[in-house]
Amino acid sequence: MVKPVKTRSYQSPLREEQAARTRARILEAARPLFERDGFARTSVKAIATAAHVAPDTVYAIFGNKSRILTDLIDHELAPSEDDPTVTERAEARAVRDELDQRQQIHLFARDIAAVVERVRPIHEILQTAAVVDPKMQAISLEMENYRLTEIRKVAAWLARRGPLRVDPERAAEIIWALASPSLSRMLCEIQQWSLDQYSAWLEDTLVRTLLD
Repeated sequence: MVKPVKTRSYQSPLREEQAARTRARILEAARPLFERDGFARTSVKAIATAAHVAPDTVYAIFGNKSRILTDLIDHELAPSEDDPTVTERAEARAVRDELDQRQQIHLFARDIAAVVERVRPIHEILQTAAVVDPKMQAISLEMENYRLTEIRKVAAWLARRGPLRVDPERAAEIIWALASPSLSRMLCEIQQWSLDQYSAWLEDTLVRTLLD
């Protein structure tokens, strides 16, 4: 009896690199289209044309248009492929490893202000789409829950360095609200605060609210 030939799964590093480049090119092409035309009026075909790929390639990589948008947000939260989440970046690890609570908040406020500024335009597109599209409403809620999950880690880091005025879960909710793209938009776009002004205000407010 002839034994069946065992097959090995093999992934070419070159193919993986090409796939990563194609993915990045699609995201790069999609962002200006979303910002110019909005989510509803931006088609997968238009994104594919701008990225110089076939629409089937876009579907194969992302599945649907909404995931292109959420991947854009993920990319702005953690641009490096070596940092899969926002709390695994070097800037976030510095907050985690800092021994002084006030310095932790200083580092966090400075970092998250810059992160939120990058994310804000794409976040606004998602929020606008969620108003008229139930599927996007669900995705918007999913993204907010993800953001709160990551912020809980920051609250836990603070709690490990000393007492807080509230329990860690309430601290996470406070940070989640104050460091939101929506509040950043109100202060930085509408009221024309600078990034430094927003960062300083966030630091001061968190210190006053969370620390004795």
